[in-house]
Amino acid sequence: MLNPDTAEDGEDDGAVEVSGPEGPPRRMRPGERLTFGRGPDVDLAFGERNRWMSRRVGEITVEAGGVRLVNLSAKHALVVEAGTVGEDPARTRPEPVRLRPRLPGDPAEACVLTAGSALVGSALMIRENRAVHVRLPGPGPSGEPVLPAPSGSRSSTVAGITMNPETRQFMVALLLCEPWLRDAARVARLPTVPEIGRQALELTGAHYLLRVVDREPRLQELLAGKVNDHLKALLKKLVARTLLPAEGTVGHTAVASALIHYDVLGHRHLALFEDAYWLRVQANKWSTCMDDASTP
Repeated sequence: MLNPDTAEDGEDDGAVEVSGPEGPPRRMRPGERLTFGRGPDVDLAFGERNRWMSRRVGEITVEAGGVRLVNLSAKHALVVEAGTVGEDPARTRPEPVRLRPRLPGDPAEACVLTAGSALVGSALMIRENRAVHVRLPGPGPSGEPVLPAPSGSRSSTVAGITMNPETRQFMVALLLCEPWLRDAARVARLPTVPEIGRQALELTGAHYLLRVVDREPRLQELLAGKVNDHLKALLKKLVARTLLPAEGTVGHTAVASALIHYDVLGHRHLALFEDAYWLRVQANKWSTCMDDASTP
């Protein structure tokens, strides 16, 4: 699949150059492809010591019109940061592209890099300087990677953080981030802990339980406590992956910023608010945790 040749005297021979954090660069031509990840069944293996990395992170295919980058991981988003190496730092670079994790039965998400260079890898690979560098031939600046049309809702896992959409913790995180997922400028106010609890009961149709909670200060405190526990657990996960600082006071705005920035939650997840199955699952989760406490 690969041509290991290198151009003589370091001249640009029209090949795409692909290099990992270690070892010599590889040169690829149209029709060739390369897979990379922790391995072992990949062309560019990072080694089993990188336990946080997917075995198959991504695929790089050289085509006539550019380089196709495909996310092969079922756990992590694949981040493509165009124009990050060897270019004018004063030049405005395209926004990083995040290719969603692959789900069973779904085609892998891909983008095409048509010029310049890019760093490719999971968010943590890029953060730890372990990304793959792809450089197209020619002196031109990097163009913005071309993405396919958006598809349906997916569940994302980034930088070692796992979130099951069928848990209360996931719904708490989604309700916290919802205003900023709908408002890219992030000027909307984030909900408070009590507001998140109320929204969870309202969305899941637990109106009878909401009426009981409204009459009982004890249940209001219980509901707020459960929401707060989930937010603390989210913060602990983010700190453990060094995505947020361990020292000082870290508020809910920082948690929301990190969840969105590292693509743990994205605009695609808003479709769950219209997903009848997901709402039924969440209704059962929330009613179970509150029913016993609401019984006289």
